[in-house]
Amino acid sequence: MSEGNLEEVTKGHDESMSIGELLAGLEPEFPDITISKIRFLEAQGLLEPQRTASGYRQFTTDDMTILRWILRQQREHFLPLKVIRQLLDESGGKIPEEDFTENEGEVQPFRERGKNRAFVGSVSVSIEELAKAAGLEISTLRELEKMGLLLGHEAGSTTVYDDDSLLVAQLASMFIELGFDIRHLRMYLVSAQREAGTLEQVLLPLLREDPATRSHVNKKLNELIEAGSRLRQIILRRSLDRLG
Repeated sequence: MSEGNLEEVTKGHDESMSIGELLAGLEPEFPDITISKIRFLEAQGLLEPQRTASGYRQFTTDDMTILRWILRQQREHFLPLKVIRQLLDESGGKIPEEDFTENEGEVQPFRERGKNRAFVGSVSVSIEELAKAAGLEISTLRELEKMGLLLGHEAGSTTVYDDDSLLVAQLASMFIELGFDIRHLRMYLVSAQREAGTLEQVLLPLLREDPATRSHVNKKLNELIEAGSRLRQIILRRSLDRLG
């Protein structure tokens, strides 16, 4: 083998990794990532790893970069896979140059875009735009609304949906993609309403005693919500030990 060919083979070997090595590289940022999750994203057409002669998957650093971006879209923006795939298709399989993850904290639905442009700021969208942004059928959104999970606001002769509605729709889309039945999402509504009732019992008396303490009560409410969320996550994971 010539020196040039040897250099080419060595370079290719250095740039490739097994699915286990890919998993190890992602775990520091995504501790919940699994080989099954990676294979699922591959089955959805979001990854196209090369195969060795014996059929083993071989991933490149570019594959890891794209996969990291996909996982961030799901974690930080709750984008459904349909929308993520659309973004990748429109950019030729590469990470879109206009990466809205840089606009931390903003919820941005997708209108019909000429160049991947999403409108920024407070969200106010029609149900058709909401369906497109979440990758859901309008009938599914109507069902979510009927269940009390989605809340529209009257604006003249039409109904519009805000940031919270967009986030609920995107989360619902994620549940559906993972095989969840939409009917079961109601348990989150019931649980949240019960928790809200308990927090009101504790905090409303403080507000009635001294309305001037509103900012203090609001601060305490935010702390309780955050603490409750962490406690619920710990208990849920502990209760699901059988699933590993």
